[in-house]
Amino acid sequence: MTPPARSLTSAPAPARAVASRVMGDTALLLHPRADEVKLCNETGTRVWQMVCEGRHTVDAIAATVAAEFTVDGETARADVLDFLGELEREGFIEWRDLSPAT
Repeated sequence: MTPPARSLTSAPAPARAVASRVMGDTALLLHPRADEVKLCNETGTRVWQMVCEGRHTVDAIAATVAAEFTVDGETARADVLDFLGELEREGFIEWRDLSPAT
């Protein structure tokens, strides 16, 4: 399962209009255009922190989740894809191509 129209060199990043704040193990995401607020649990917060860096592929995020939350890699990848898909549908993230310019 891969994000639609994404490559192995794509990375999720916060959408321009999104504001966020991490407080302990919880991330608060605000999308002013959609008038929506999202609260993330500890795992979602860790994923969001990596999304905010804008330089981690899905596989890198999943590997971090697997290592830090003691879950197998396949489950971590599926969960990360589900969460990123949700964030994309709700307008919280966009995708960046990390491949070097040619």
